[in-house]
Amino acid sequence: MSGLAWTMLVLAAMIGAFLFATIGAVALVLLLANVSGRLARHDDNRRDP
Repeated sequence: MSGLAWTMLVLAAMIGAFLFATIGAVALVLLLANVSGRLARHDDNRRDP
């Protein structure tokens, strides 16, 4: 393989890893926000009576 092909392969791998990490981080933030919202609603409901 030529140098240009290796460079393209490395760049594609880096971009793919970056996208994977970004999507994972966004999914984790959304999951934490969902769990936090559920816990807050549960606490509010428990204090009412």
